[in-house]
Amino acid sequence: MKKLIVLSAVFGALFLTSCETGTPEPAPATYPGDSLTVTGVVRPLVIETTGAWCQYCPNGAEIMAMLDGVLGDSVVLVANHVGDWFSTDNEASAKFDDNFPTSGVPNFYVNNTDVGQSPATAAAAATMAEVAFGLEADAIEEGTSITVYPRIKVLETKTENIYMVQSYLLLNGVVAKDYGGGVDLNQISSLPKVSTGSGTTPTKWAQDAAEVAGIPLITSGTIYTHDEVLYDHATTAVVGWLESSDAATSDTSATALGPWGMNLGDINPLGNAYAAGDIYGTRYTPFQFHINKPTLPAGVEADFSVATIIWELRQDGSGGYDYINGVVTHVH
Repeated sequence: MKKLIVLSAVFGALFLTSCETGTPEPAPATYPGDSLTVTGVVRPLVIETTGAWCQYCPNGAEIMAMLDGVLGDSVVLVANHVGDWFSTDNEASAKFDDNFPTSGVPNFYVNNTDVGQSPATAAAAATMAEVAFGLEADAIEEGTSITVYPRIKVLETKTENIYMVQSYLLLNGVVAKDYGGGVDLNQISSLPKVSTGSGTTPTKWAQDAAEVAGIPLITSGTIYTHDEVLYDHATTAVVGWLESSDAATSDTSATALGPWGMNLGDINPLGNAYAAGDIYGTRYTPFQFHINKPTLPAGVEADFSVATIIWELRQDGSGGYDYINGVVTHVH
């Protein structure tokens, strides 16, 4: 009996030895969203409806600069241009205009409430609200597109409601001047604080502006730029994750997206029932959005950022959407 035990131990050792290759196991691939940590932070949405043709819209740009200087990444700023080049063939802009109607410009919404031209107090108060979904996102420029990796955490159990998620391309730092070929982005102004440009001479701030605690965030002589401009939306969602370029394409499925994005229930095993603590946008529930990188007219330069937003379908049958939470990510 002792011999059998000894032989069994020897054969076991040989078997274990034969399985060892001498090379370390490859490290598991890292899902792009793994570096993101989602908390309960709420970031209010501030929508400025504006236009380069609007004589009083520099007032709105000044307010946006102040909000950016005071609240920074704690708020999602979106400038929705109407009636100018930025809105041409811009389906997202048209939908925002319908969903957040105004009787004049410049005009502001904070989340889902029209606040006229006074968004600061409402925006600051909204940063203290509770929210049902936490959200972070990464945005990576890849060839001719921008790939966005959202990561969403359910903070409050929800059932029956329809939630959509979408990413929107924002343009920043676009100099307000005439680029020729019908692309005139000079900011019209009847205000003394701004001097409207002429041709290739850009619009400029003629006075200090956006004063916070006695310090102007914009100084006289600064070139006027269009910032946080809503320009496009993700047109494709890919559900699944290819860990390498030679992985089986059957592991993913692509879906065309409209301006309001993808139903979050499409990647939730429980459909439109969401349990507190669940997280989407991980290696186990992977999805990403693709935004076509724009080909801008000659001379037009812009920095890109992406606003990723969670919407809730309104229960009144109107087909409209309410803002829930969002995040702005700088493209890298």
